Amino acid sequence: MNSFLKVCKETLESTASVLFIVAAASIFAWTLTVEQLPQQVSEALLSISHSPTMLLLFTNIILLIAGMFLETTAAIMIFTPILLPTLLAAGVNPVHFGLVMVFNLMIGMLTPPVGMSIYMLSPIAGLPVNKLFKAVVPYLIPLLVALIILTYVPQISLWLPNLIYK
Repeated sequence: MNSFLKVCKETLESTASVLFIVAAASIFAWTLTVEQLPQQVSEALLSISHSPTMLLLFTNIILLIAGMFLETTAAIMIFTPILLPTLLAAGVNPVHFGLVMVFNLMIGMLTPPVGMSIYMLSPIAGLPVNKLFKAVVPYLIPLLVALIILTYVPQISLWLPNLIYK
Protein backbone atom coordinates (compact mmCIF):
# COMPACT_ATOMS: atom_id res chain seq x y z
CA MET A 1 0.00 0.00 0.00
CA ASN A 2 2.88 2.34 0.82
CA SER A 3 4.48 1.83 -2.62
CA PHE A 4 1.10 2.42 -4.29
CA LEU A 5 0.80 5.81 -2.57
CA LYS A 6 4.35 6.68 -3.58
CA VAL A 7 3.61 5.85 -7.23
CA CYS A 8 0.39 7.90 -7.09
CA LYS A 9 2.28 10.89 -5.66
CA GLU A 10 4.96 10.67 -8.39
CA THR A 11 2.27 10.41 -11.05
CA LEU A 12 0.51 13.48 -9.70
CA GLU A 13 3.74 15.48 -9.64
CA SER A 14 4.73 14.58 -13.21
CA THR A 15 1.19 15.11 -14.51
CA ALA A 16 0.93 18.50 -12.80
CA SER A 17 4.20 19.72 -14.32
CA VAL A 18 3.07 18.65 -17.80
CA LEU A 19 -0.36 20.23 -17.36
CA PHE A 20 1.22 23.56 -16.39
CA ILE A 21 3.20 23.45 -19.64
CA VAL A 22 0.07 22.57 -21.62
CA ALA A 23 -1.88 25.40 -19.96
CA ALA A 24 0.81 27.96 -20.76
CA ALA A 25 1.05 26.73 -24.36
CA SER A 26 -2.74 26.89 -24.75
CA ILE A 27 -2.83 30.48 -23.54
CA PHE A 28 -0.05 31.33 -26.00
CA ALA A 29 -1.93 29.57 -28.83
CA TRP A 30 -5.11 31.50 -28.01
CA THR A 31 -3.18 34.79 -28.01
CA LEU A 32 -1.66 34.05 -31.42
CA THR A 33 -5.06 33.19 -32.86
CA VAL A 34 -6.75 36.31 -31.46
CA GLU A 35 -3.99 38.49 -32.89
CA GLN A 36 -4.50 36.81 -36.32
CA LEU A 37 -0.85 35.89 -36.59
CA PRO A 38 -1.68 32.72 -38.59
CA GLN A 39 -3.16 34.72 -41.47
CA GLN A 40 -0.24 37.11 -41.47
CA VAL A 41 2.27 34.25 -41.64
CA SER A 42 0.41 32.63 -44.54
CA GLU A 43 0.41 35.88 -46.52
CA ALA A 44 4.10 36.42 -45.77
CA LEU A 45 5.05 32.92 -46.93
CA LEU A 46 3.19 33.27 -50.23
CA SER A 47 4.71 36.69 -50.82
CA ILE A 48 8.20 35.20 -50.46
CA SER A 49 7.85 32.14 -52.70
CA HIS A 50 5.45 29.76 -54.41
CA SER A 51 8.11 27.04 -54.71
CA PRO A 52 7.27 23.84 -52.78
CA THR A 53 10.94 23.41 -51.85
CA MET A 54 11.23 26.87 -50.32
CA LEU A 55 7.82 26.66 -48.64
CA LEU A 56 8.76 23.32 -47.07
CA LEU A 57 12.00 24.86 -45.82
CA PHE A 58 10.08 27.75 -44.23
CA THR A 59 7.56 25.25 -42.85
CA ASN A 60 10.34 23.25 -41.21
CA ILE A 61 11.82 26.36 -39.63
CA ILE A 62 8.44 27.59 -38.37
CA LEU A 63 7.41 24.20 -36.99
CA LEU A 64 10.76 23.50 -35.32
CA ILE A 65 10.58 26.82 -33.52
CA ALA A 66 6.89 26.36 -32.70
CA GLY A 67 7.60 22.86 -31.41
CA MET A 68 10.11 24.30 -28.96
CA PHE A 69 7.49 26.55 -27.36
CA LEU A 70 4.04 25.14 -28.03
CA GLU A 71 2.37 21.96 -26.93
CA THR A 72 1.91 19.66 -29.93
CA THR A 73 -1.88 19.77 -30.06
CA ALA A 74 -1.88 23.57 -29.88
CA ALA A 75 0.76 23.76 -32.62
CA ILE A 76 -1.24 21.47 -34.90
CA MET A 77 -4.43 23.47 -34.31
CA ILE A 78 -2.66 26.76 -35.03
CA PHE A 79 -0.38 25.89 -37.92
CA THR A 80 -2.39 23.38 -39.96
CA PRO A 81 -4.94 25.97 -41.13
CA ILE A 82 -2.12 28.38 -41.92
CA LEU A 83 0.34 26.13 -43.67
CA LEU A 84 -1.79 23.46 -45.33
CA PRO A 85 -3.64 25.70 -47.83
CA THR A 86 -0.39 27.47 -48.65
CA LEU A 87 1.44 24.19 -49.31
CA LEU A 88 -1.50 22.62 -51.18
CA ALA A 89 -1.47 25.62 -53.52
CA ALA A 90 2.22 24.94 -54.15
CA GLY A 91 1.53 21.25 -54.94
CA VAL A 92 2.61 19.54 -51.71
CA ASN A 93 0.71 16.35 -50.87
CA PRO A 94 -1.35 16.72 -47.64
CA VAL A 95 -0.14 13.33 -46.30
CA HIS A 96 3.45 14.41 -46.86
CA PHE A 97 2.76 17.70 -45.09
CA GLY A 98 1.17 15.86 -42.16
CA LEU A 99 4.19 13.63 -41.65
CA VAL A 100 6.60 16.55 -41.95
CA MET A 101 4.54 18.47 -39.40
CA VAL A 102 4.41 15.60 -36.91
CA PHE A 103 8.14 14.91 -37.27
CA ASN A 104 8.99 18.59 -36.72
CA LEU A 105 6.81 18.78 -33.63
CA MET A 106 8.24 15.51 -32.30
CA ILE A 107 11.73 17.03 -32.51
CA GLY A 108 10.36 20.11 -30.73
CA MET A 109 9.14 17.89 -27.87
CA LEU A 110 12.78 16.99 -27.20
CA THR A 111 14.23 20.49 -27.22
CA PRO A 112 14.22 23.25 -24.61
CA PRO A 113 12.58 25.39 -23.34
CA VAL A 114 9.33 23.37 -23.25
CA GLY A 115 10.53 19.87 -24.23
CA MET A 116 7.43 18.14 -22.92
CA SER A 117 8.85 14.63 -23.40
CA ILE A 118 11.89 15.53 -21.32
CA TYR A 119 9.74 16.91 -18.50
CA MET A 120 7.70 13.70 -18.47
CA LEU A 121 10.82 11.52 -18.55
CA SER A 122 12.61 13.38 -15.76
CA PRO A 123 10.68 11.93 -12.80
CA ILE A 124 10.62 8.47 -14.38
CA ALA A 125 14.37 8.43 -14.93
CA GLY A 126 15.06 10.18 -11.64
CA LEU A 127 17.31 12.68 -13.42
CA PRO A 128 17.12 16.46 -13.54
CA VAL A 129 15.71 18.02 -16.68
CA ASN A 130 18.97 19.77 -17.60
CA LYS A 131 20.88 16.45 -17.65
CA LEU A 132 18.23 14.89 -19.86
CA PHE A 133 18.36 17.82 -22.30
CA LYS A 134 22.15 17.39 -22.52
CA ALA A 135 21.75 13.65 -23.10
CA VAL A 136 19.28 14.22 -25.95
CA VAL A 137 21.45 16.69 -27.89
CA PRO A 138 23.48 14.04 -29.81
CA TYR A 139 20.25 12.47 -31.06
CA LEU A 140 18.99 15.74 -32.52
CA ILE A 141 21.51 15.63 -35.37
CA PRO A 142 20.27 12.34 -36.89
CA LEU A 143 16.68 13.47 -36.28
CA LEU A 144 17.31 16.68 -38.23
CA VAL A 145 18.98 14.72 -41.05
CA ALA A 146 15.96 12.38 -41.15
CA LEU A 147 13.67 15.44 -41.23
CA ILE A 148 15.52 16.86 -44.23
CA ILE A 149 15.29 13.52 -46.06
CA LEU A 150 11.60 13.13 -45.18
CA THR A 151 10.88 16.70 -46.29
CA TYR A 152 12.64 16.60 -49.65
CA VAL A 153 12.02 12.97 -50.64
CA PRO A 154 8.22 12.80 -50.45
CA GLN A 155 8.19 9.24 -51.82
CA ILE A 156 9.32 8.07 -48.37
CA SER A 157 6.12 9.31 -46.77
CA LEU A 158 3.88 8.53 -49.73
CA TRP A 159 4.90 5.01 -50.77
CA LEU A 160 2.45 3.25 -48.44
CA PRO A 161 -0.57 5.49 -49.19
CA ASN A 162 0.23 5.16 -52.91
CA LEU A 163 0.48 1.38 -52.56
CA ILE A 164 -2.83 1.10 -50.73
CA TYR A 165 -4.90 3.72 -52.56
CA LYS A 166 -3.49 3.45 -56.09
